[in-house]
Amino acid sequence: MPARTILFLLSASAISVMAQREGYVLDSVQVDGNREISSEKILAKLGLRTGRPLDKEAFEAARNRLNETLAFDLVTYGYSFSEQHYNVVFHVVETRPFLPLRFEDLPVPDSTLRAAIRKQEPFFGDRIPPVTALVERYTKEIEQLIGEPVTSKYNSEGLDDLAIVFRPPKGRPKIAEVHFEGNDALPDGVLLRALSSAAIGTTYTEEAVRLNLDASIRPLYEARGRIGVKFPKIVSQPSTKVDGIAVTVTVDEGPVYNFGSIKITGADPTEAGEWKKGDIANFDDVNAGLERVYKRYRATGYLKVAGSVARDVHDDSHTVDLSVTIDLGPQYRFGKLNIVGLNLLTEPEIRKAWGMEGKPYQPDYADGFLARLRQEGVFDNLGKTRSEAKIDEASQTVDITLYFSGASPVPDARRRMP
Repeated sequence: MPARTILFLLSASAISVMAQREGYVLDSVQVDGNREISSEKILAKLGLRTGRPLDKEAFEAARNRLNETLAFDLVTYGYSFSEQHYNVVFHVVETRPFLPLRFEDLPVPDSTLRAAIRKQEPFFGDRIPPVTALVERYTKEIEQLIGEPVTSKYNSEGLDDLAIVFRPPKGRPKIAEVHFEGNDALPDGVLLRALSSAAIGTTYTEEAVRLNLDASIRPLYEARGRIGVKFPKIVSQPSTKVDGIAVTVTVDEGPVYNFGSIKITGADPTEAGEWKKGDIANFDDVNAGLERVYKRYRATGYLKVAGSVARDVHDDSHTVDLSVTIDLGPQYRFGKLNIVGLNLLTEPEIRKAWGMEGKPYQPDYADGFLARLRQEGVFDNLGKTRSEAKIDEASQTVDITLYFSGASPVPDARRRMP
């Protein structure tokens, strides 16, 4: 080791030695041993500034600041010095394990709570050590944020799902009634039937209600061209009729939008439906048209056909430009035909009647073929039949197996094959 570089584990006596070296200044501060807390956050919490003379009290104060975070079981530091400069390394042992935070049945959206907590507790992320004092501090902060009592607990659903859970002392009341105001294009009855089936009896949170509105009510309005529908206010209060919460949703239906330009690529535009410029922007019709396209192409072997719809909304003109893209994917063809349950006399005739090898695959063809055999009376005493399809992705073919039972040919069967 060079004579002018010495390494110490700092103790009170070591700091006394350092204090005697007048004129030595702090050149660098490093951190090791941390896993959950970033070095940047730890260095900021230490608050040590380089370019200044060392001071025992400054180092002790820095270590105390780390200890006060409750994130560490142990904080030590060591240093080296050379050319009147000190380089210090803080070694930390984090309190393990850090557990994720979970919020249940609280009246504030999860994302809002997390953002507020991160702002108040910037040293931690979405995981904290299960230290009683720290959990109690978080509990008080959450209570202040939501204005209601909160309890905390460690869930016990297994080692892979450990978490610190914050929730009300009692289970939150459930939705018992739903009301709407501001609606005109759709009557209360339609809206109530759509939302009540999803919401009644569930625990109330505004976030959950909004998710249900987007899933069940928004599509009803979009089918009528009201693609700008909003739900600006949701009010909850105890029901006066039954035990539970009465929820009132304010609806801003917005204007009716019409289709502007319509562009369809990847498929014959006439197959999708009669979408015309100037028509009410009914997205139920758009979805139904896409399903017709999918059905048409699947019937010709394009089993993986898929599509996407891009909207370009013009609020000034209340129009929506559509850009529909159809991706046909590969076309699958009939591969081998396997026959189970027929004898040497009848099997060749069935193969001859089949004749589909190499042709575009039709998902319904095999069952239809069996139905025609039964209808034409090709076999006496024909029992149960069924078909089985096996897709070969490598060759993009579909092998078919036909199963027969109790079949014997009738006279002139060859002429009666379908």
